[in-house]
Amino acid sequence: MKPGIHPAHCPVALRVEVADAASPTLPRALDTAGRAERFERRYALRGAN
Repeated sequence: MKPGIHPAHCPVALRVEVADAASPTLPRALDTAGRAERFERRYALRGAN
């Protein structure tokens, strides 16, 4: 790096608080079960014919 042209680096503290109710992974996990059931219903009809 060239001296004198870059800004000084300093430490930064970052705090992130996430509640279980707001977690983005929770709705996806619950929706996966619905998708699997929908898939089974859809293709079970084709296999029965």
